[in-house]
Amino acid sequence: MKVAVLIAGVQDPKWPVTPSGALGEEQGDQHRIMSPFDEAALEIALRLRDADPAVQIMAHVGGGAAGVKIARTVASLNVSDVATVALDRPWDQAATARALAGLCGDADLVLIGREFGDFDDGLVPALLAGVLGLPFFGRAQAVETQGGARLLRESGGSSERLALTGRLVASVTNDRRTRLRKPLMKNVMQARQAVIGEASAMGEPVAALALHQLTERASGRARTDCTLLDGPAESRARALAALLWEERA
Repeated sequence: MKVAVLIAGVQDPKWPVTPSGALGEEQGDQHRIMSPFDEAALEIALRLRDADPAVQIMAHVGGGAAGVKIARTVASLNVSDVATVALDRPWDQAATARALAGLCGDADLVLIGREFGDFDDGLVPALLAGVLGLPFFGRAQAVETQGGARLLRESGGSSERLALTGRLVASVTNDRRTRLRKPLMKNVMQARQAVIGEASAMGEPVAALALHQLTERASGRARTDCTLLDGPAESRARALAALLWEERA
């Protein structure tokens, strides 16, 4: 089985992000990390390889040069086929899906975080499946490997399992059962010296969406009057009712 893992990376929330003149511009390359969804997708691929050493893993990390640090983290987990890829319009889900489709090759299983990067609302995985013309399994939480490989997801009181018997695109969400393992120190040292390749994302030619303007909204927020309600619950309820009645009037 060939498994492709697509990793977006996100800005480390411990570091501030300053608005710039171009949406999608990489800021603070050294402060990009894998999202919990990226980590879960990678861990599922590693568990499939644990169960079957014949499994081949290739990983692509978005962000171009900004993704090298993350790519070295992937390489430290004994993944030799890892490369970065520059995505021209990470804020355009359709363009991103077309670009990623060209990187999947003949992979039997494509794993991608359910939210791909900082500028996505969860559309990229489903769009990617559509571009590739493959079935889509959304929000996978874990993988089971005894008696055959199966992806697992849960909803309410129900569990769904899908046997990996054909080509598939699966989006992965974070789950306590799929936390990314820690690499061996010797592999970390080797990854620091590894040559990280750069893949070329060739999507279908489409009319480009031009960004008209980017402004910082925080400075233009409208002020809203606020009333603090205190005292016993009954008096707070009466005060709230009075305020709502005044607003209605």
